[in-house]
Amino acid sequence: LFNDIAQLPQNAVMRRINELVKRARSVKVHAYIVHYLRKQLPYTWGKREKQRRLIDRLDREFVMCARRYELPRGDFPELEPFRQALLEIKDLSEVQKLDKKMVKEMDKVFSVDIPNLLEAAKYH
Repeated sequence: LFNDIAQLPQNAVMRRINELVKRARSVKVHAYIVHYLRKQLPYTWGKREKQRRLIDRLDREFVMCARRYELPRGDFPELEPFRQALLEIKDLSEVQKLDKKMVKEMDKVFSVDIPNLLEAAKYH
């Protein structure tokens, strides 16, 4: 990766790093949204109805999720395309649980790896 980065012009390097950060933040937010919605579902009866209500009021659920996990609202996806994607999932409770270790790794990417990439790009 560093060899590829070294061969790119400075602006292209910064653009690629910015795109990487944008994608990583999007992945994190998507994971937390699904995790949040999944936690709102009952354990037994009424899952379908509750899931439908959550999707219907997705704008409010986005706000609650952002507050609960301290996520920037600007990193959230567009409402309607995300709503349509959720409608294709039969049962959110079957979606794999959020892996806290992966979230910690992603936070490490933001706090350590990305600054290292930016530093390497600065001396390119």
